[in-house]
Amino acid sequence: MELIKGIGASPYIRSGRVKKIESFKDMMSIEGGEIIVTDRVSRDMLPQLKRVGAVVTDYGGLTSHVAITLRELKIPCVVGTEKATEILEEDMVVTVDGKTGNIYEGVMEWEEIIEELPLEETATMLMTNLNLPSIADRIAPYADGIGSVRIEHMVIETGKHPYRLLEEGRLTDVLKKGLEFIVESFYPKPVWFRTFDIPTDELRNLQGGSVEPNEPNPLLGFRGIYKDLRDVEVLKAEFKAIREIIDDGYSNIGLKFPFVRDESEYVAAKKILEDCDLKAHRDLEVGLSVETPSAALQIEEFIDYGVDFVSIGMSDLTMCSLAVDRRGVKVAKLFDLTHPAPIGLVNNVIRICSNNGVKTCVAGYAATDYRIVEKLIKMGVDGISTNPDQLLKMRVFIARIEKSIIIESSRKIG
Repeated sequence: MELIKGIGASPYIRSGRVKKIESFKDMMSIEGGEIIVTDRVSRDMLPQLKRVGAVVTDYGGLTSHVAITLRELKIPCVVGTEKATEILEEDMVVTVDGKTGNIYEGVMEWEEIIEELPLEETATMLMTNLNLPSIADRIAPYADGIGSVRIEHMVIETGKHPYRLLEEGRLTDVLKKGLEFIVESFYPKPVWFRTFDIPTDELRNLQGGSVEPNEPNPLLGFRGIYKDLRDVEVLKAEFKAIREIIDDGYSNIGLKFPFVRDESEYVAAKKILEDCDLKAHRDLEVGLSVETPSAALQIEEFIDYGVDFVSIGMSDLTMCSLAVDRRGVKVAKLFDLTHPAPIGLVNNVIRICSNNGVKTCVAGYAATDYRIVEKLIKMGVDGISTNPDQLLKMRVFIARIEKSIIIESSRKIG
């Protein structure tokens, strides 16, 4: 019997007993295999969530970083149920279908279908997003590089705020350890490192996190490169980790700045990079993450300051251009990655970058949506950075789209 339905955010199925989580402290009592039911989850919960059977939330969306990481871990996740915490009772046995978003009473039987897919060659670079360094060596053979290394999880695994790690003199070492395994696993393929970008509400539960402000809407608040430039010692620790990796002989690491609102932020970040003895565009590729309409509309100005590549984050770009909180359940229907506004901005960025010889790549949830990926390839995007569990399927899909474009072009010529 179906008990409740939400949004399937990680397409796996698991049965188990319900454990309700009402506060961060409740996470400490997780034994393993439980179906976690809570109002919302955040990245600071991930070290404990790795051991659960499935995750069900009242709020949240497909594009949340927790949902993305759970997909990497192959843990079922259903978000946006609105009232799972009311309907599902403690110790109730349920089955969570993370593909359909359905939650059933009792144990349901299912058959796992394992697809054998060819490793297709594509003209479009097929990169991947990576939250967990530990899986880098397993996915490296199937990807052309990494479009976004999200370093936040390396820090969260320690349970400590970056300031605390900085005080202990450990921040650079924590980052270098995770990054070095990734660049080694993917060498010589490109690995694009994204500087620290995490909403303040997801930092507050870490040791030392009380320094973070209590913001009403963290996704549009103190985050991205704006926060990095004010936490300058944290940013320098990140750059030091990159410098040590380059000094160790790795030449495949690139750097991108997240949630940039103005070219002055980009210039300031590159200046700090040079202060850390790293020359942008010479020692490593440096790029921009286009996630705000202002960055998309000023892309020519950014290119004038020097850009090796542009990574487009469509989830944040859509949130900002449509004025819709991408974590908000009540407005979830308004969050549309295919809306003409964000699509138009993306098309403009790809066109201008192509005319100026700058590589473009779309990373994040949009790169898992086949409808959007087809549009992007036809726009002329250079790369797609999808989730690790989508690599083979996406490679087959991209190869098919590229072949159809060639056939269509030949017919027009004929």
